[in-house]
Amino acid sequence: MVVVAGMPYTGRTQFLEKRRSFRDATELRLFLENAAESSRHLAVAVQFFGLVSWLMSRAFANPHAHFDVAGTLVAVTGILLAMGMTYASRGLRLDALGRFACAAFVALAFHSNMPGTGSPAFWVLPIGVAINVGMAPVFSGYLNYLASALTVWLIISHGEVMALMTSPDRNWILLFVLAALALGLLLNLLFTQERKKTFLVQRELARFAFRDALTGIANRRSFMLEVNECQDRRSSEEFWLLLIDVDDFKQINDTAGHDVGDEVLVAVARAIEESASPHICGRLGGEEFGVIFSGNQQSADALAREICGAVAVAQISGHRVTVSIGVSSISELIGVPETFRLADRALYEAKRRGKNRSVVAELETW
Repeated sequence: MVVVAGMPYTGRTQFLEKRRSFRDATELRLFLENAAESSRHLAVAVQFFGLVSWLMSRAFANPHAHFDVAGTLVAVTGILLAMGMTYASRGLRLDALGRFACAAFVALAFHSNMPGTGSPAFWVLPIGVAINVGMAPVFSGYLNYLASALTVWLIISHGEVMALMTSPDRNWILLFVLAALALGLLLNLLFTQERKKTFLVQRELARFAFRDALTGIANRRSFMLEVNECQDRRSSEEFWLLLIDVDDFKQINDTAGHDVGDEVLVAVARAIEESASPHICGRLGGEEFGVIFSGNQQSADALAREICGAVAVAQISGHRVTVSIGVSSISELIGVPETFRLADRALYEAKRRGKNRSVVAELETW
């Protein structure tokens, strides 16, 4: 058994895979979009295989057979357009329509072969099963798959229903069709479930990678990515960095214990998040937090004072906790390290003035 950092590898994967459902409708839609994008090339490959298979069937058909030219042109045009729609579409509806339409037109193309065969009814079952099973991985929802599968059977069996239903083996034929539908549906559900599991694991990994494990807000990696992005957009918007430090946190840890220290950090993070919303906030490490504020200097300073007040009025595990804040502009004229240096200087100036306050790094102090 492989062991990673003292924990069995299988245990870690099971931990990641324990979430089985979506948190909300937004995450469900994100999954559907992700599934459509990740399966796009597979869908086009399956569609292309269907087109090639039909072309091969025509190439090896009876040379004396007569086919419906108009139906053939409609089917081929429809397949090509549907393939293009599947490949190019970025919306869920157009993507689903492209996949549905291609399955229907492939069925129509094969149906156009039947007049050129000696026994058209004979080909209904094998062609229907091949298309049903082949398109199972293409769809990421069983309703879309069922709608396409039923449409395929309606097209393939068109004109041959009476011959099939009057056959002495009609019960077997019905059983065969139902079994093919069930097999295709099962395959579709299995593919969808694997995509869902992969998606949820990726979401959990992203959460672990960009969320602080203790407080639940953004971690340093995530916060720094946002700071760099804001600096790149600095010419069109005005951003400010609020560097926040819990006052006398070491004393709280030493006198009350690390459990209380953790409670303090969680409560401070919650107060910052509630005050700063919808602006970005994160834990930078230890008792240090950060906020990226979009707006002017007066508003940034007002938010800093609001955060100080929100933390100060909260009694956390019987302790009165305060924070000091340094505010600095995120400027394209200086790099990110200099931005943090200025905010850090302002933060320590706030502590020097008595803590539980904020100081803005003014231009003349640069």
